[in-house]
Amino acid sequence: MTVAGLLLSTGVGAVYALGVEASGDWRTGLPWERALMLSIDRTMPAAFDWLMLSLPWLGTNLTLLPIIGLVSLWLWRTKGRGDLALHLVVVSLGSLIMNAVLKDAFGRPRPDLWQHRGQYAWSSYPSGHAIVCTSVFFTVALMLFRERHWRWPFAVAAILMMVILCSRLYLGVHWPTDVAGGCLIGLVWLAATEYAFARIPRRSSQPLTPHRTRQPFAALQD
Repeated sequence: MTVAGLLLSTGVGAVYALGVEASGDWRTGLPWERALMLSIDRTMPAAFDWLMLSLPWLGTNLTLLPIIGLVSLWLWRTKGRGDLALHLVVVSLGSLIMNAVLKDAFGRPRPDLWQHRGQYAWSSYPSGHAIVCTSVFFTVALMLFRERHWRWPFAVAAILMMVILCSRLYLGVHWPTDVAGGCLIGLVWLAATEYAFARIPRRSSQPLTPHRTRQPFAALQD
């Protein structure tokens, strides 16, 4: 099912790219994209500029894959949660594979509006940061909600996602349609992997946080 989800997500990304490509010369940016990016105020304070330059490293596979690997190993060996470990690894690797395949297939040039800054590689479409932010960040948020009933990770994931994706435009390394396409691909991949891993039995797994069990009143009196 995860393989089917990977093919579906990649197919959605390809159809989206063909649709955008058919609407104009996307190699030099669609007219509204160029206008939007040229309207961005880039005379920002040094602290803001540093944030825009540094935070995107949290949304790249080069940084996340080693972290995901260590966390997955800890979940598997220490917590006995191979289901969660496998889920994280599959979502992360799938994000990398789709990003590489689609970048190679479409080869969209990076924007030429100003000098590129920060972390970037391969071609422009899709935004790998957008795929990771949508799929990996929210997979972690959903896991923490199911295991510990925490809601705040959703807010953290959403804030990080907004800042990182805005920074890709600010740094001049992606067109807006690259970012939108990456979000679409990541959303389909998130839904596909959630559906696939929901079918794995979790009853034999230990929760990340032990739940207290209430004893009957009579047992307390004894």
